Amino acid sequence: MRKNRRRYLLFHLHREGKPVNEKHLTTALWMSVLSLYGEVHAAGSRLYLLDFDEETGVGVLQCSADSLQQIITAAVVIGMIEDTPVSFEPKRTSGTIKGLNHEISRHA
Repeated sequence: MRKNRRRYLLFHLHREGKPVNEKHLTTALWMSVLSLYGEVHAAGSRLYLLDFDEETGVGVLQCSADSLQQIITAAVVIGMIEDTPVSFEPKRTSGTIKGLNHEISRHA
């Protein structure tokens, strides 16, 4: 049996207005994945929000390597979170969180 490989995605959530909190972002991501790909793919994606700074909008998502492109697509189509217009910008992907450390400090 093959081990599930993970991918880490550094992103910037642009917004107009009040900051978006972590819980609302997570809910919006899951709802977008569910509506685009269904329950089976959503469960297999192993989507997890590792880190998110509400003020800067910079965060890190973890997901399975097989579903990375679908997660990016689902995140990009989110246009509104709790009455706040948003735009999701993927910055960089990596196979390890350590590989993103330099980029995280640069964007924070």
